[in-house]
Amino acid sequence: MYDTLLAFGDSITQFGSNPGISGFVTHLSGYYSRRMDVLNRGFSGYNTRDALRIADRVFPKTRTPHQLVAGWPWHDFTFPETPKVPKLCLVFFGANDARLAPYSQHVPLEEFYGNLRQLASLLRDPSSKHYSPETRIMFITPPAIGDRMIEAIARRNGHQPDRKNAVTKLYADAVKEVAAEMDMPVVDIWSAIEDLVHDSTTPDLPDDKLQDDKVGFVENHDAEAARYLPEKIKVSPFEGYEKYLSDGLHLNSGGNELLFKLIVSKIKEAWPELDPAAVAEEPYAF
Repeated sequence: MYDTLLAFGDSITQFGSNPGISGFVTHLSGYYSRRMDVLNRGFSGYNTRDALRIADRVFPKTRTPHQLVAGWPWHDFTFPETPKVPKLCLVFFGANDARLAPYSQHVPLEEFYGNLRQLASLLRDPSSKHYSPETRIMFITPPAIGDRMIEAIARRNGHQPDRKNAVTKLYADAVKEVAAEMDMPVVDIWSAIEDLVHDSTTPDLPDDKLQDDKVGFVENHDAEAARYLPEKIKVSPFEGYEKYLSDGLHLNSGGNELLFKLIVSKIKEAWPELDPAAVAEEPYAF
């Protein structure tokens, strides 16, 4: 079998295999073509509690309970070969944990810290049945939230907004803190989006320059976000977040392409040996 890159996360990861939105997992599959298999284990709606609940079915078991307790006198493993373990694991949770209470997806911040540590320990702790010291682990922060987009969708559906960017920042910071504590690289997509949005110099148009309809917005940004706009709009009614988010939460093509570039850059920085240029390619037959 080829070496494996495992992407474990929520709906943002699940949708990352959609080529229609330039999914970051799709990009990674092409990036590592003929070198490494990319597995998408994204689960829509899941938080870190759910991740721990299903981890047994996501991470390969490298040891049996017998081996953990007593071992075998004639061999370290029950079978001659151990299961294939991921070469690289991307852990991408927090967007649903940061949903506001009392929604069931909400995970209190302190619990979130602990859940992240447990997820990493499943692969790092020698007492774990998933212990895999050769697996590199990379955390990814939840992306920034487009508050105005979330509010617009909530109004349209007669609900109260269930997410806030300021709250999601706390969870993004938690991901960075746990990664630093456990000496793991982290991709900070929250800060990347924030920096790009706030560095934008696109001015609002005066009232006599209002777009007559949504056409220009859809052509230049995202059709999903445009569904929630009034018929006449100014430039960037969602403060620029629509360049990277489809609905205030999920990544659109721009967001996926940004995340892919950040992941590749971090891989090259942390583990240059995993750069495709350094990974042996399956030879061509001609």
